[in-house]
Amino acid sequence: MVHNASRKELLRNRNRTVARTFYRQLKNEGFSHEQIIELSTNLLDLVTDDLRSKEAA
Repeated sequence: MVHNASRKELLRNRNRTVARTFYRQLKNEGFSHEQIIELSTNLLDLVTDDLRSKEAA
């Protein structure tokens, strides 16, 4: 049980680190907050579309 909880925490930390790094990279490239929000929305749309197509299969 501890192993499973530790793994979840590691994955959560990894995802947060990747997100933070991606955000910093976008800011360094000159993306505005609005552009980052738009990009995030597009990423969520892609994930949603992918999940829906898998459900339909």
